[in-house]
Amino acid sequence: MARHLFGGSAADVAEDITGARVPNASGTVWDGPGSGAIQLIDLTDLGGSPIQGLTSDSQGMIGQFYGPDGVDTLWVDFGSGRVILTPTDVAEWLDEHETADDPHGIKGWAEAMFSGGGQTMTVEKLLQDQVFYAAHRGSGLEAPEHTMEAYEYAVASGATAIEVSVQATADGTLVCMHDTDMTRVFGVAGSVNTYAYSAARNTLKPNPSDLLGAGWGPQKLTPLRNVLDRFLGKVVIFLEPKTNDASAILTGGWLMNNYPSCASSVVWKTYYNNATKQWAQDKGMKTWAYIDATTAAADMDTYDANVDYWGVPHTSTDAKVAEVVARGKPVIVWEVARRSDRDRFAGLGVRGMMTPSIHYIKPVTQIIPRDNWKSQVKAPGDIGLENYDGKFALKYDGTGIAYFDFMDRASCLMGAVSIPTFPANGYRVSFDMKYDVVPASTLHAGIAFGKVADDKYRFSEINTSGGYHVAIRGGGDIQVYSHNTTVPNGTVLAQGTASKAPVAGQWMSFQVDLTPTQIILRRTDLTPVFQIASNDTTYRGGYVHLSGGSVVDPTQKPKWRNFSITAL
Repeated sequence: MARHLFGGSAADVAEDITGARVPNASGTVWDGPGSGAIQLIDLTDLGGSPIQGLTSDSQGMIGQFYGPDGVDTLWVDFGSGRVILTPTDVAEWLDEHETADDPHGIKGWAEAMFSGGGQTMTVEKLLQDQVFYAAHRGSGLEAPEHTMEAYEYAVASGATAIEVSVQATADGTLVCMHDTDMTRVFGVAGSVNTYAYSAARNTLKPNPSDLLGAGWGPQKLTPLRNVLDRFLGKVVIFLEPKTNDASAILTGGWLMNNYPSCASSVVWKTYYNNATKQWAQDKGMKTWAYIDATTAAADMDTYDANVDYWGVPHTSTDAKVAEVVARGKPVIVWEVARRSDRDRFAGLGVRGMMTPSIHYIKPVTQIIPRDNWKSQVKAPGDIGLENYDGKFALKYDGTGIAYFDFMDRASCLMGAVSIPTFPANGYRVSFDMKYDVVPASTLHAGIAFGKVADDKYRFSEINTSGGYHVAIRGGGDIQVYSHNTTVPNGTVLAQGTASKAPVAGQWMSFQVDLTPTQIILRRTDLTPVFQIASNDTTYRGGYVHLSGGSVVDPTQKPKWRNFSITAL
């Protein structure tokens, strides 16, 4: 191992959490960004003499120094939060790295995994995990559903299984799409089986911008052949014909003639009473049969012999899920978009999670510390009230502003920036908010925070994971509420009248600190700063939501910018 060189480049500056330079300041060095990080003191100057910390110069620049032995990433705190610092000797490091025989220490694993003719993932291997994940529609809440872009995204995010829905064009070409009516995804009415493939490929453009943000452009319609050629054997594919004509083509020879060894890594997915399950089992494939939340046990008994895995919708009750699990066959739930549902179903003995949020559902840490709304691309874990309905999704204007178009108690989980595990000293939520048209004096919008789980938040409804919300009213009153977990109405914990009511088109700036002992709300665009506080300690969760509150008129919708969550 060796010490890496840090500092000295134009990018190495002392910054606070807003990105502003901090000149002539003393900094501490840490091995991570979170509350459990360890302060690093084993630092040296260029001559090898020990130094205890860092000091920025008059321009806020960080001079050159050597980090601890073998450490390739540091976090530096100059008094306003930790910022990442990377080595400046990367070229030398890469030369050494690339010439090493086994730089990552995984050579043995890789040889075992990738030997065997490219068949690197099978259904048998997938089922070895106590809980496994499959990307629903190619992780359709994070990338454009059932497109090659989505499948590539899911696999790059670590998915070991993907779900592929299939339909047929008028001339019999199999293509990947879910809805039999194309209106939602393609913006035109009708079915793809009325188009020749050449016309469909060149005129039907899946456009995910309403759901995923305008930063996503139109995609190409994806042929099934391309997906199988690219991914068969690399991931498990849950394959479902959505129409009778597609089913007839697949079972009539197309699949087995073109991919005769597919059975080891393809699961045949159908509705529980579909007759093609027998065909699939005869070809050596495993079958996944999905039911409705109300399907009777007697109906499942009728088809059980041709079912290897049962599929249960996420809308099912705990009792229903437990009933299906008790049948003794692996159960896969769809679609599991939130970590709270993941944990709920895992606790009930579910083996598989069909998720449209593959990148968000598996980590348990903050993904990004501040919004990326300027990109106009929805971040993983930023989830509206309905998974695949763009009407409920957060919108972006391209300048870093986010808002809702649909204002019936609108809300959006900010899962990407939330800190799931409450930091030792708490966290701060910072944001700007404005009304272009100020609502009536009693109407409000704001944020919900402190939730211990990432379940849906909606004003005036029961919130089973509790938490708090901030109400910023049209008349200038600002309040902090707590949520009882059994009743829809909140309880006022702190309130006050700001010295200035919202002004149409004018930004207001807020900080919400949730510490182990207090809730502190500040409006920082005012002089003096407006502040209210509460000593309530009931909820100390890390999940945060944007909330349209009681505003229902879209012309009065709140807008947000500069949203971030940082550990204190």
